[in-house]
Amino acid sequence: MHGGKMSARAFTLVEVVVATTLMILTLAAFISAFVMAKKSAVISENRMEAVHNARNVMEQLLTRTYTNVGASPKISVSNVTYSVVEVVYPEYKIKNILVTSKWVNPAGSITSFFVLTGSMSSELHQ
Repeated sequence: MHGGKMSARAFTLVEVVVATTLMILTLAAFISAFVMAKKSAVISENRMEAVHNARNVMEQLLTRTYTNVGASPKISVSNVTYSVVEVVYPEYKIKNILVTSKWVNPAGSITSFFVLTGSMSSELHQ
């Protein structure tokens, strides 16, 4: 203030507080968006790893002959299990393959599963 008049070049305390509050709110929104994006990326990465592992095991099983699909050597991949069940019909036999891959959502510590199924016919896979 100069002689009872306010200088046009200065900011008032209210203006500074309002501007600071708006900047803090905007910055908090941006940080929140980045944190959510990072969590989504980690979840997606874990899910894709589970899918990749399950497909890898399924491909290894499907390359085997019909008689060896469920036999040793067992395929060992982290967090992946599989089962082979034979179904016998009068004309042919089928082996049903179930591959289950487990993954954990780190944000909520929720365990999820990815499941693949396939079949082998004794007529086609000698």
